[in-house]
Amino acid sequence: MPKESLPPVRFSNGKPTPWWRNPASVSLWVTAVAAIVLGGWVYQAQSPPTPSNAHGQAGEVGPDAVQLVLQAGKPTIVEFGANNCVSCREMKPILYALAQDPRIAVADVDILKERAYISKYQIHLMPTQVFYNAQGVETGRHMGKISAEDILTQLGMAQPGAVSSSVTPKAAL
Repeated sequence: MPKESLPPVRFSNGKPTPWWRNPASVSLWVTAVAAIVLGGWVYQAQSPPTPSNAHGQAGEVGPDAVQLVLQAGKPTIVEFGANNCVSCREMKPILYALAQDPRIAVADVDILKERAYISKYQIHLMPTQVFYNAQGVETGRHMGKISAEDILTQLGMAQPGAVSSSVTPKAAL
């Protein structure tokens, strides 16, 4: 007597069994999704970093940018922030205005793109401004929004009315 073959679809009470109740289908889908996620993660980890600039102007900078900006031999402000941070976006016009001053070097680091900076420069809050003298020695830090006047004071270049700002000084976060 020949063995009877199983039907291609399991039936329960005369109805087809849904795919999510079939252990083989579920394990196939879970494996496929896991492979796609793992493949995307590996691809992202192996992609080369995107090029960036480090010209001492306000803008996003690359891995060695802080040291490159410090080599300019000018008092320097480096802001560590991110584009999705409201306070960081409010600081952009101030940094841009300060970058127009030839006596000052300005760098704006997006720490979500350059995550190594978080531990290297001990960043705990966005935005964090780090101030350096002309010799490249850190002279101070500030967390949160800060006015252009307070930045100039921190850099030792305070001149009333030199750069205007619409941001309230040292806003508490």
